[in-house]
Amino acid sequence: MKTVVIIGGGTATFTLLQGLRQFPTNNIVVVSTADDGGSTGLLRKDLGVMPMGDIRQCLVGLSNTAPALRNLFMHRFDRGALKGHNAGNIILAALEQTTGSPEAAIAEAARLLNVRGEVLFVSKEPTTLSARLTDGTVIESEHELDEPLTKKRAPIEKLMLTKATANPRVLDAITRADVIVLGPGDLYTSTFPNLLVPDIAKAIKNSKAKKVLVTNIMTKLGQTDGFKASDFLREVSAYLGAKKGETVIDTVIVNTAKPAPEILSQYKAAEAFFVEHDIDAVRKTGANVIAEALVSNHVHKKAKGDTLKRSLIRHDAEKTAEIIWNLIK
Repeated sequence: MKTVVIIGGGTATFTLLQGLRQFPTNNIVVVSTADDGGSTGLLRKDLGVMPMGDIRQCLVGLSNTAPALRNLFMHRFDRGALKGHNAGNIILAALEQTTGSPEAAIAEAARLLNVRGEVLFVSKEPTTLSARLTDGTVIESEHELDEPLTKKRAPIEKLMLTKATANPRVLDAITRADVIVLGPGDLYTSTFPNLLVPDIAKAIKNSKAKKVLVTNIMTKLGQTDGFKASDFLREVSAYLGAKKGETVIDTVIVNTAKPAPEILSQYKAAEAFFVEHDIDAVRKTGANVIAEALVSNHVHKKAKGDTLKRSLIRHDAEKTAEIIWNLIK
């Protein structure tokens, strides 16, 4: 069985996992410990637990259980004292307290959800993500970095993470991987915080696994403004320790289909735009390019009580997963 290691977490990873579940792969997801927004952030602040939001989504994405139990872990309260909280986050917080450790909590939740695969925190300790912008401004919160307070903000110059120790199980997974997938998802708040943990980027760079980047469909305000596919590759390569103009990524999966005009107009109102597929620029780095129409036909609606911004469109899970499978089968 081939081992697929996905670096990220979040909704985009959840979507990809739904596609990968259909193939005979051992899927291992590596999740950041820097999340401090929404229900996850509140539980982290109030109870001192690890940030379980992305863990929960990925566990559900890998689960093979009854729909009722999957729906329970995804349920979000939309009124009362629990408004905005996710039931699965609360369950995982309770499991961490009753079992005595985040790892045991994840293991118990995986058993309940009949998970095939693994979901791992990239580090043993919770971390805080901060960023210095090109104008010298410092942002000291993952949530504020993810959802800017203003529509005008200088580009990100450097990401920083508080002291962290790489999870040995993650380093082992990277060593055993047949393919390592970065993206889709928010580069600076889902993918890069994992690469900032000491030894993680080096392990990926030195791994014999095929390294795949899935570029996003739309840009993200305050993070990837004006980015084309080659810009995603450039930034990922830099955070993986590649020299300027070089890349350690073997294959870049690029979406070529523009969403419907009414969807684009909604994104435009949020200062987000279609990621142009400058394929020739990507190929000049030496990376292979797979360019296909990968936009899902489904338009996603945000759950009641959800306080975070969510994407309207996502990658087609089956098509994207099949491309990854074909690279390693």
